Amino acid sequence: MSGNLYCGLMEYSDMSFVLHVLRETDEFYDIGANVGSYTILASGANKCKTICFEPIPSTFVKLKNNINLNNINYLVDARNVGLGDKNKKIQFINNLGTQNRVNIDSKNNISYVDTITLDNNFTPSCSSIVKIDVEGYENNILQGGRNFFLNPNVISLIVELNGSGRLYNIEDEDIHKLILSFGFFPINYEPSTRKLKLLNSYNKNGNTIYVKNIDKIQQRCLKSKSFCIHTVDKLII
Repeated sequence: MSGNLYCGLMEYSDMSFVLHVLRETDEFYDIGANVGSYTILASGANKCKTICFEPIPSTFVKLKNNINLNNINYLVDARNVGLGDKNKKIQFINNLGTQNRVNIDSKNNISYVDTITLDNNFTPSCSSIVKIDVEGYENNILQGGRNFFLNPNVISLIVELNGSGRLYNIEDEDIHKLILSFGFFPINYEPSTRKLKLLNSYNKNGNTIYVKNIDKIQQRCLKSKSFCIHTVDKLII
């Protein structure tokens, strides 16, 4: 959070895309919300409804505090649960900061957390954008949300594929193919021009933005209002 405050947007292209693509009537799903950088961006700047998920109890307290500090609690449905492919209780490592993840081998610093599936709990009825940052557990969430992600109202997905899926015996390429099967295409976003460019594959060095209809998303971004993202040097996008 402090990095965004002092330096601007830490994940510049992806966060700029969120600012430009979201509308007040949309919903934003922040899966792996941590302390709420994307949640505050979506509901604080764009004034849309956010449903966010943070499984680690101590981090969830910080998330709630940040939501309250920014006076957006009326727009945010914050849930202290994990997401996966089944409704069950699983172990999370809770002493790795922003890299807390589903446990596979650690015996210390463990939290037992309830997990739910997207398909059993959500059916998007308006245009929805999803961000997933779950340190390798992406496949389980996608498998538990097949109908959710096939829903035409889910218009964009932002996900980090950095090889950590191997912890759970899944390759990034397999996750990428699953996302493509839902009707998404990977794109690059240039904030200064607001232009989208179709990519041949996912980004191996950070988040990948996926969209279903590149032309409609392009028009959304071009028609979006401008934002001042750093008051010191008046950086406007």
